[in-house]
Amino acid sequence: MTSKIKDNRDIMALYAQIATQSETMLNAAQKGSWDELCAAEEVVSRLIHDLQTLKQVKESDLNEQERIEHIAYLKKILADDAEIRNITEPRLRQLEEFLRASSNTQKLSNSYGVN
Repeated sequence: MTSKIKDNRDIMALYAQIATQSETMLNAAQKGSWDELCAAEEVVSRLIHDLQTLKQVKESDLNEQERIEHIAYLKKILADDAEIRNITEPRLRQLEEFLRASSNTQKLSNSYGVN
């Protein structure tokens, strides 16, 4: 097996793992399992680092089938990411509002000496 083919297989395997983890992230977000979402996000971050390292070491030309798979993985990852944002952004806004209200309450308490 040539080194180029092995490198391409390694690259495609990493894309497959990233796509699988992005689905795990999406499922966790849909369930509201924020710890699971964060853990999967950490795995994706490591996989992306590994992918970048591999691609820097050996820039490989993908054959037509690999290009098709590569594009499919990227589309899936991006679609999952968009859906995760749709789920998490409203929750983040709720948390921001809660923290802002809590901060305002604390300021009022401090100003008027209310305990």
